[in-house]
Amino acid sequence: MLKLPAVRGQLQLLATRDDPVQGLCEAYEDASAALDGFRSRERRDFAVISEYETICAEIESDVIRLCLEARHS
Repeated sequence: MLKLPAVRGQLQLLATRDDPVQGLCEAYEDASAALDGFRSRERRDFAVISEYETICAEIESDVIRLCLEARHS
């Protein structure tokens, strides 16, 4: 929610009643934590970091799409 202030209100509503959004929030939390861990290692694997950056960006896009769809429903 911190990363997506433009849809924060809608996301808060959806996260309490929409299982797909809850799942995406949990997946984002896991992927983001893993990404932070990979970035903080002394020997960084840039391929893995790039992969997790992509995963996080895709989850963010999915969340934004779901929020916008819910607004127009």
